[in-house]
Amino acid sequence: MGHSKTSVPQSAHYYELAQWLRSLRERSGFTYRQMAELIEDARIAGPGCSAATLSRADRGTVLPRRDVVEAYALVCGATRRDARARWERAARRGDAADGAGEPPLVSRPGHRPEFVYHPAHLLEAMHRLRLAAGRPSLREMQKRARELGAGSLPRSTLAEVLAGLRMPSEELLIAYVRACGQHDENLPTWRHAWARALRSGATEAPSSFFRSGKRCAVH
Repeated sequence: MGHSKTSVPQSAHYYELAQWLRSLRERSGFTYRQMAELIEDARIAGPGCSAATLSRADRGTVLPRRDVVEAYALVCGATRRDARARWERAARRGDAADGAGEPPLVSRPGHRPEFVYHPAHLLEAMHRLRLAAGRPSLREMQKRARELGAGSLPRSTLAEVLAGLRMPSEELLIAYVRACGQHDENLPTWRHAWARALRSGATEAPSSFFRSGKRCAVH
């Protein structure tokens, strides 16, 4: 049987998702290590779905990556469709709560890379992607990029990019989105978004990265 953990407090940011995941694991009787081994054997998730990652996924304090939630659910007998729906609901609720207590992100059009046409849009899409990945620390993202062979992701440079102080290079952006759990088939969309943002911002001063001139908080 899986070892017991401290109960998820109802005040936890992602309480409902965490409780659902824990109920699945309890019914399955698997330990996190057994789950990680099954996930690896079945190849139902990308790299980075370790026992420690699975354990963090049901704490309720951060939003896990969607692929981690799907893998967790699948190996415990749930469907990918149900896992995705529950993750998306948690992401929406977390998004709303996050916006209530932090400086607003810059512009509405840039929620998705397909709609990026300006550096400000690109910055917002990057922040949204990181949020959906569970808001990993810059140190954790640097580690993920290195483990995935995604290229260099220097924390100091990334901090400046996320603060809106500089435009990311294409290489840094791709390392960033891979560290956030994006698969290879999604990379061309991000490359095109970067190219559009670069063209739009080519004749503007660096300070115009934001329309409003406000900086987003870096966590």
